[in-house]
Amino acid sequence: MVKRYQVVFHGLIKDAEAFKTRMRFMGAPPEKLEKMIRDAPVILKTGLTLGAARSYADAVQDAGGKVTIRESGLFDELLPHNPSQSFASLDDFTMCPECGLKQPKGEICLRCRSKLADA
Repeated sequence: MVKRYQVVFHGLIKDAEAFKTRMRFMGAPPEKLEKMIRDAPVILKTGLTLGAARSYADAVQDAGGKVTIRESGLFDELLPHNPSQSFASLDDFTMCPECGLKQPKGEICLRCRSKLADA
């Protein structure tokens, strides 16, 4: 099974007007840009190959946006496509001592099924 990835927009790292101008040049509609900035963090694209996700993320970063790439499906419930939902706090995450996966706190690792230290 081929892994798919999402690009998540977290906010601006440059001037808002410069960001909007660059994103419009790439074909983003102005009304969507306003909503994206206001509602960050939001999923910009999903279901991408890693190469496509990196290319897309690079373009948004070059325009002045702060983005991350994550595997689709692992934590979709934490950041649904509805941008009115809030993003989980970093305090809600832990790292598996066995495989290193960063994930929501729980008793068992989502990847390797090891017992988590924070449980």
